[in-house]
Formats: sequence, structure tokens, C-alpha cells
Amino acid sequence: MADYDYIFFDTSPSVGGLQERAMWISKWVLTPTATEFLSIDGLRQTQGTMDALKERGWKGKLLGILPTFYDEQTRESQAAIGELRTAFPKTLLSPIHRATVLRECAANGRTVFEMYPKSRAAQDYQILADFVLGRTT
Repeated sequence: MADYDYIFFDTSPSVGGLQERAMWISKWVLTPTATEFLSIDGLRQTQGTMDALKERGWKGKLLGILPTFYDEQTRESQAAIGELRTAFPKTLLSPIHRATVLRECAANGRTVFEMYPKSRAAQDYQILADFVLGRTT
């Protein structure tokens, strides 16, 4: 494992044993949440899991809360961002906007940087990458 600078564990959005184990061995946790009510409720459950792990000696830290599927045209997204800003003022990251190009990239097995390097989606993910690299090095 010494040959890697980063290893990412992408777990399912539900709270459970696999997610808990992935957190336990992680130094940093980045928690994505769709900008909708049910996802924010799941985020609270994830926070509870991290609190429980800390009580058992977990040394990891929350790197940030990543709002995803953000659409500034909808009231639901705007309300969700407002709620996230209130609940997580120090750990809320720049959102990843909803974008059809991201679905196209997934369908083609390519990154947004390969297919649409000048898109807003690529810019959103570049901001995220710069943040992660700047905070974890």
C-alpha cells in the first residue's frame, strides 16, 4: 500500500457495516449528498456513524460535505444548500451541479476531463480535486 498516495472507498449511500468499516480505515471522509431532503437525512445518519466511531477511537476526520446534483433553478436544491450551510458551515464544499454530460461520461466509461474538459461539470470536479489535494497533502 506504500505505492499509493490515495485510495478511495466509494461505498453505497446507506449507513451500514461496509460504510462503517471503510470509514474506520480512512484518514479522511468526504461525504457526498444530493441536494434533496432524503439525502440530507442520510447525511445526518452518516454523521452519527462518524461520532460513534470517534467514541471507539477512530482517528479519521471529516474532509467535507459535498453537495451533488445541485440545480440552482429548483427550490429544493436551494433549500437543501441553505440547510447544509446552516448545519455544516465549516465543512460544506462547492457543489457539483446536475449535468447530463456526467451521465454520458459514465455510460462511455470515460471521465468528464476526457470527454468534456471545458464543461461546468469538469470545472466543478477540478475545484473538488484541488481542494482534496490541498487539504490532504
